[in-house]
Amino acid sequence: GTGAARPAPPARGEALLQGRLILVVEDNEINRQVITRQLALLGYAADLAGDGLEAIERLRGADYALVLTDLHMPAMDGYELAIAERGRERVHGGRRVPIVALTANALKGEAQRCQAAGMDDYLSKPVALDELKAMLDKWLAPQAAAPAVPPAPTFDALPVFQADALAALVGADAAIIDELHADFLRNAADIVAEIAAARDDWPRVGALAHKLKSSARAVGAFALGERCAQLEAAVKAGDAAAAEPLRVALGEAHAAVSQAIDAHRTGG
Repeated sequence: GTGAARPAPPARGEALLQGRLILVVEDNEINRQVITRQLALLGYAADLAGDGLEAIERLRGADYALVLTDLHMPAMDGYELAIAERGRERVHGGRRVPIVALTANALKGEAQRCQAAGMDDYLSKPVALDELKAMLDKWLAPQAAAPAVPPAPTFDALPVFQADALAALVGADAAIIDELHADFLRNAADIVAEIAAARDDWPRVGALAHKLKSSARAVGAFALGERCAQLEAAVKAGDAAAAEPLRVALGEAHAAVSQAIDAHRTGG
């Protein structure tokens, strides 16, 4: 028997103590079975979640060594899960859990999008056993137990205002761009006021954040767009404790970009 040399996977409780419990977030039954089996062969135990919402619940309740997540799922996808989890970690403190994306289509922008959402790495499906082992070794190597300097949140790297973003979408007509910037300032101010007024009507807060997110990104207000995405994800995850400070942070990001756009418009 080839199985004789293989260690049995640890029981869940034991795996949790040893830092060998992996959260697998995947809605496809076959993929779930394959990954669970692969993890067992490598000496890891797995908990399963069918989508991002279920994963957030599980992350609240256990200290997972690492998260393996599919990107495209109902209710909450892998990107939203990563944004929500990073938001939760910032608000509640605690260890930054490594998140590795499982992607069926390694599209050009996919890696950057994973990174922007706060993921650490990605694997292309179907995942070969040796690739999975290498990835787990990379993020869970014994020496990694010494706290590495955690990467700064992506948010800080995003520009408050990128003046040339609109030109890439609508062409370099200064008058049109100025008009769109003015429209954005008006609309954004209204939406931010509505977000504040909505108090604990979280579904409304989430919908408003979603609405502001796309227009913010279009005009080059990337930091504000990211705050919108974080707030939307926290609302989706039902995490009011994380959503409240994110609402405040969104207001601050809005104030910063309004100032930047005003300066750009008056300064030419």
